[in-house]
Formats: sequence, C-alpha cells, structure tokens
Amino acid sequence: MKKGSLFTDILQTATKYFVAIVIVVIICILCSGICIIKSGNQAIILRFGKIVGKTYEEQVHGPGLLLAFPYIIDEVIIVPTDQVFEQSVTTHDTERKYRKTSETGYIMTGDNNIAVVSASVKYTISNPIRYALNVKDLPSIIDACVSSAMVDEASSMKVDVLLTNGQDSFTQAILQRSQEKLNKIDVGINLNSIELTKVAMPEEVRAIYERVNSATVEVSTLLGIANQYREKTLPNARSAADTIISKANSEYAKKVADANKDLAEFWGVLEEYKTDPESVKTRIYSQKVSEFMSKIGSVRIVADGDTKLFINPKVTEDTTYGKY
Repeated sequence: MKKGSLFTDILQTATKYFVAIVIVVIICILCSGICIIKSGNQAIILRFGKIVGKTYEEQVHGPGLLLAFPYIIDEVIIVPTDQVFEQSVTTHDTERKYRKTSETGYIMTGDNNIAVVSASVKYTISNPIRYALNVKDLPSIIDACVSSAMVDEASSMKVDVLLTNGQDSFTQAILQRSQEKLNKIDVGINLNSIELTKVAMPEEVRAIYERVNSATVEVSTLLGIANQYREKTLPNARSAADTIISKANSEYAKKVADANKDLAEFWGVLEEYKTDPESVKTRIYSQKVSEFMSKIGSVRIVADGDTKLFINPKVTEDTTYGKY
C-alpha cells in the first residue's frame, strides 16, 4: 500500500467522524431548547437576555413540555415555585466556642443590653420573574434582611422582655420587617414563617443572667402566693370589720339614746328643782329606791353579831328567818 493512499484513508475516516460529531452537536444544540417542566415548577425564557412575552401569563410557563430556541439564543430558567425553602440565620449567634461576643455578632436591646439570636426562616418564591431577574445570592439576601430586622426590632425592646415573654411579638415584628425589606428590593420572595431557635445572653454573662432570672422567677412565685393569700384573707377581714363596725354603731346608738333619755329627764326636772329642790330630791330618791327595791327578791336577816345582808334575786319561802 502506498503511503499517500494510507494518509488519504485516514483523512477520509477522520472527516467522516468529524462530520458525524458536528451533526450530533448541531442536533443537540437544536434540541437544547426543548425541556419538560416538572410539577411544582415554573419557567421563563430569556431570549438574548430579554424575557419573552408581553404579559405575565405569556412570560411564565407552567408544568409540561416547553419549546424554545437553542440555548445560544434562549435561556430557560426553571423556578421551584411550590417548594418551601428553609434557611438558618445565625448572623448574631455566638454558638462557636472560644470566641468573644465582640468578634462575632450580637443584638443591642433598647435598655443597652446585648443578646445573641438565631432563627430558622421558611420562604417560597412568589414571583418567578422577579426571582429569576433580580436574585443572584438568595441566602445572603435572606440573611441580611432578617438580621437587620432583628437589630431594628430589638432596639425598641428590653432584654428581659426579649428573653422571656416577648419572643412571640418579636418574631412577628421581624417577619413583617423582613418582608417589607424584601418587597423593597423586589426579589419575588414570600416569607412564610420565622422561628427563633436561640435567644440568649452572651456566653460571657449567661451564668450570671441565669441566676438573676432564677431569682426573678422565685420572686414572681412568692408574689403569686402572697396575692392568693391576700385574695383569700381580705374578704374575711372585711367581713369581720363590717361586723365589728355594725356592732359598734349599734352600741353607739344605744348609748346615745340612753344618754339623751337621761339628759331629757335631767332637763325635765331642772326648772322644778330650781323652784323647790328639797321636794324634787325627796321624790327622785323615793322613785329610785322603789325601782331598786322592785329588783330585790328577798332580804334575809342573819344571826346576831353579823351585819351582812344577802340580797337574793329570787323570792323564796324561808320559815326560819322569815320573808320581808
């Protein structure tokens, strides 16, 4: 075989393979615009970097077969609109050990205290067009918006409220603030929920705060017990006081009435006494002796030498000493 003939055969064979490869590449390029959009996803087409379609319905393509020009002309961007994404925001978390708070991050509260916070954020893509055109690094955007919302909201709260019963209101506030920030930059993201995974004091002061918090809880418990005792005791005390006051008022009224009666009696005989004092004294004395004697049941005379008189309130028969 001649050397020229061998070279020609090799060249022809190589040409055939090259042509076949070129044809395959062309076919692949021509078919690259054909794709299947799975359920739960939506797609948009960028033609030379510009979105295809005039209305939202024309621009967004739902699940199914999608025909587009080759990728050198059209770019198909598939967006998972039904998927719920979850991301941790730990910008202000000092979980990493052996690092000072000043070297990581923290939140300054309204009463000039600091706290470390981390959260879990769940979100969905609400507008595939805005997401495809405006988003390059979504985790960083979410982290920045939520983190800055934490700083804004914490600046108006006391640290005790943030660490105890104010976490629900804090979560709702940062959810609203974060969504407003995302809406301003128009990224087509909807925040579904934010859950605080950690709210605590920095490691440097956590032990001290826990002791203070324990004492605060104990004070609240004792205060609750005292309030219960007060609620139980005060009604009884008020009732007893009302009874004593009522009895005192009755006694007061009775004493005043008796005093007024005696006073009226005094004023009744005063003018007569001025005219004939001896007669008035004799009459009053006789009346008082009669009243006194009417209250005596009997008088007994004892043996000779004993001058005591025994007044018995009950009238009895006594044949030994006699009745008077």
